[in-house]
Amino acid sequence: MLSPARLENAAPTAEPVDLDTVLADRVAMWESLAAEQYVTRDITGPPAGRVWAIPGALGQIMDNLLANALRVSPPSTTITLHRGPGSELHIIDQGPGMNAADHERAYDRFWRSGGAITLHPTPGTGLDTHIQLRPATPHFRERRPGGEDFSSRHSPGHRAQLGPAAG
Repeated sequence: MLSPARLENAAPTAEPVDLDTVLADRVAMWESLAAEQYVTRDITGPPAGRVWAIPGALGQIMDNLLANALRVSPPSTTITLHRGPGSELHIIDQGPGMNAADHERAYDRFWRSGGAITLHPTPGTGLDTHIQLRPATPHFRERRPGGEDFSSRHSPGHRAQLGPAAG
């Protein structure tokens, strides 16, 4: 719990981060624990590419979400990590789901402005944790009528700044 709080208070700026690399690294890290619990992981969807995130925070968020999903997933189930359009990531488990009170408080303390994490029930049981990130598109110089250049106002620090998720 201290690590997320420290990261939250440090206020670093976002940088382009390769979501696919972070996702593959995090899934590999949790492989042995998942195997011990007879839970499989499945990565679906097209490659996402680079997104704006605070360095280290995206991996930490995924670790927290995967740890939670593994903790509640019964044997012989699958945790699906689905990459969706617009730099979306869904972490879907087949656990018991979450009651309304826990759902309301799940990310209160650990959220920073910028990206978004939402929780959705899945059909039957389980939880779909939806992470919406901002794509890190190539920088371009934006021109306004009259020729004023506003590109210097669009720094990575003003993009999605995703902080630690609840663990």
